[in-house]
Amino acid sequence: MQTRKTFLQTMGIMSSTFMLPEAFANVKQEGPRLIPELTNRNKENSYWYIGHLMSLLITSKETGGRYALLRATERRGLEPPPHTHTKEDETFLIIEGEVVYTVSNQNFHAKAGDVMFLPKNIQHSFKIQTEKLETLILLTPGGLENYFVEMSKPAEELQLPPLPTGPPDIQKLVATASKYGVKFPKL
Repeated sequence: MQTRKTFLQTMGIMSSTFMLPEAFANVKQEGPRLIPELTNRNKENSYWYIGHLMSLLITSKETGGRYALLRATERRGLEPPPHTHTKEDETFLIIEGEVVYTVSNQNFHAKAGDVMFLPKNIQHSFKIQTEKLETLILLTPGGLENYFVEMSKPAEELQLPPLPTGPPDIQKLVATASKYGVKFPKL
């Protein structure tokens, strides 16, 4: 016959057998240790990309892949053709200038102070309406900022580069973009 003490010990062992796996299952996995960071546009984080100035303010490496934040100064007439991002959403904060984003059959006219959200897997394009456009670009998750590094050269100065002398190498652009999940349907 089981005594009260034996019964409680048995139940304690049995309940811990059932409880421990659940307790371990609820342990949150720690991500990379993130540290506070103050950043700005500087020559070390800036690139000349096909006539534009792109600065990587916060990279996905610094956020554990969660996002990247870029500052872009872009020229009218050098916009990309319609394309689709398959890995990240893009959010644009217009700092200076005006731009029209085209998504499906809809046009969105954005000016300084406006924010444009472009979810992944939706084809879009944009046309700059002013001589130049200054934006902050939030990429979620991060990673696409590495495309700009691959397709650019380090900025020699913190200003727009000289105008390109010819068209970009389309084959290289499409191949590099596809590594990052960007598709160009008409190229």
